[in-house]
Amino acid sequence: MLNCPHCGSKAIGKIGTDQYYCWDCFVEFNNRREVFNVAEDGSLLSLEGQGS
Repeated sequence: MLNCPHCGSKAIGKIGTDQYYCWDCFVEFNNRREVFNVAEDGSLLSLEGQGS
């Protein structure tokens, strides 16, 4: 079972082959544990270097 690398939640949904979504903190992440915010236009903005 996956945990969110950003908040530690177990409320995770799979949205693609290598993409997951956290329903508690509303971020996407992948198997490499890269974490992204979802912008209003649907694009992904990396949280790397933002204190995640």
